[in-house]
Amino acid sequence: MAHYSIKDLERISSTKAHTIRIWEQRYHLLQPERTDTNIRVYGDDELKKLLNICTLLDRGMKISRISKMSKAEISQEIDQIIAESFQADVHTMAIINRALIAISTYDSHLFDSLFSDAVKRLGLRKTYERIIYPLLVRTGLMWTKDDLLPSQEHFLSNLIRQKLFAAIDTLPLPAEADQTWVLFLNEQEDHEIGLLFANYLIRQYGKNVVYLGARVPYSDLSAVITKVKPTHLYSFFVSALENEQETLLTRLSSDFENICICVSGANQTSIEKTSLPNITYVKNIDQLTDILNDSYAE
Repeated sequence: MAHYSIKDLERISSTKAHTIRIWEQRYHLLQPERTDTNIRVYGDDELKKLLNICTLLDRGMKISRISKMSKAEISQEIDQIIAESFQADVHTMAIINRALIAISTYDSHLFDSLFSDAVKRLGLRKTYERIIYPLLVRTGLMWTKDDLLPSQEHFLSNLIRQKLFAAIDTLPLPAEADQTWVLFLNEQEDHEIGLLFANYLIRQYGKNVVYLGARVPYSDLSAVITKVKPTHLYSFFVSALENEQETLLTRLSSDFENICICVSGANQTSIEKTSLPNITYVKNIDQLTDILNDSYAE
């Protein structure tokens, strides 16, 4: 079982440590253990309860009312909020908080249930936009602050990768396509989920995709481009430093001047600063679909 300090709970739930202490003292909502030096230590159950409390508070419920609810009543209320979130196609924080619980406790069944229900009701694109992407942002911030264990971050990444690979496998290969895309990450990049979703979306639009994945050496990429002769390249920058991004993009633009080179995840200002004519910064899914529809100027 994982152990969390009150500062961990503060960062994961976005609730001030002072507020958490007040809830403990006044309403006995959480029951932390104490170390030999009298420091609060929280387990998975306390984290789950806190995230559920935050969901109910976000819903407009008073803390005094929440404090009188049983565990079963809280769970029932959360389920109702999630159902209404799907029905209204709006508020998704309850789903994201439940997903955080699944990640923190390595609960594959809970995550699978949330993901499957979201895709069934919203479709994969809206699930990615409104749940998966915000969840990745949230956990990414938590990861950089050591709020998630490396194993928890890997657990989430692999769950989402599995779902995206499965979705991609359901799409037919195009007999003929007016665009051919080569999707890759450079030699320093491991964060593949954005690229995988792009793979799904591009395939859904009936375009041909050559998916190379993470950590592709430049010489290998160059050989593939020479062989495949794509109309578009697409890559994500997450880990690379700004000067590394500019160096790679300058090289790509020079070596493959007749190809539309699309980039996401990087700093838009740094991309625009390069002023390379065949580099397009793709800032959102709508812009990508414009390119796929040929309505975005290449």
